[in-house]
Amino acid sequence: MLFMDIISWEPKDNNEVIERFSNWEYPEGIKVIGEWVDLSNCRTVVLYDAENAEAYAVSTFPWRDICYFDSFPVMEASEVMKLMSEKMK
Repeated sequence: MLFMDIISWEPKDNNEVIERFSNWEYPEGIKVIGEWVDLSNCRTVVLYDAENAEAYAVSTFPWRDICYFDSFPVMEASEVMKLMSEKMK
């Protein structure tokens, strides 16, 4: 299932986040589709396919002491429109 995370942190933790991320590898079960850095704030956006809840947990737990996660499931708009038109008949 596709998820989008908006990950943010306090400016005082910026160097720590950069250091950790430079050595970070996503765990098995997480396929990253894209990552974007907000150039004006301490925030990044990640779009990924999570195999299961365990993979999601393993990918977020190491960061919970320093980052805030706003995670939500996503679907391409054209797929949503198709699904809704089929289900609303």
